[in-house]
Amino acid sequence: MTFATLNIDWAEKYKSAKHYKKVEQLLDEQEFDFLVLTEAINLNLSSFNYKYFSDQIPANTIYESLNYTDYLKGETAYRTIIYSKIPCVKRFNVNDDKTSLALEFETYLGNIVIYATIIGTQYKKQPFAKKELENCIEDCEKIFALNQNLIIVGDLNTSFQENEKQYSINSETTELLKDLFESCNLVNTTDKLEKNIDHIIMPKHFQTNLIGNKVFVEKGILSDHKGVVITLE
Repeated sequence: MTFATLNIDWAEKYKSAKHYKKVEQLLDEQEFDFLVLTEAINLNLSSFNYKYFSDQIPANTIYESLNYTDYLKGETAYRTIIYSKIPCVKRFNVNDDKTSLALEFETYLGNIVIYATIIGTQYKKQPFAKKELENCIEDCEKIFALNQNLIIVGDLNTSFQENEKQYSINSETTELLKDLFESCNLVNTTDKLEKNIDHIIMPKHFQTNLIGNKVFVEKGILSDHKGVVITLE
């Protein structure tokens, strides 16, 4: 079973009318069971049976200091989308349903919850980054109390390597995320990937199922982020 994530940078709709086709083609060539896209638009990915959206960013208005409709030349913006080969069985309430999405799926590992999110929708700009961190922590603690098979996936704008602090929002964000993972008995499967800020964090009790992780697309090919994937047996 594979879990992947990529920030597609709105498929560069702000400067290209056709780049999204390249994004669709490359993603459709992959063999993922679950794919979380952040800074997303509604892509047609034929390899998935289901897709689930966070609430769309309000159209034709200034939302958190940006008119996304103008910026994306009329495209509808979604901060998170989960693509899946199986249907979800439950949706959880989250503090910010335009930024985060939490769905439960029935799998051979048991019922898992994928919490898809962005921390730092405008990177270091405040108060957004701090509030998104607080929302993530509160959401995950509540979900973990209900289902300990919690998998956090998305753009955390944080490298967890000591020599890569320049790729993180700030040290407080990094440490609070580490505390969250520990309190929810989670392990970051992608923290050793170099210059990587998008992550997949899974329960420690799934570690024996982890076959490997890798970058499936490098920065600069589809977007300004790396795409990462993990495989569980």
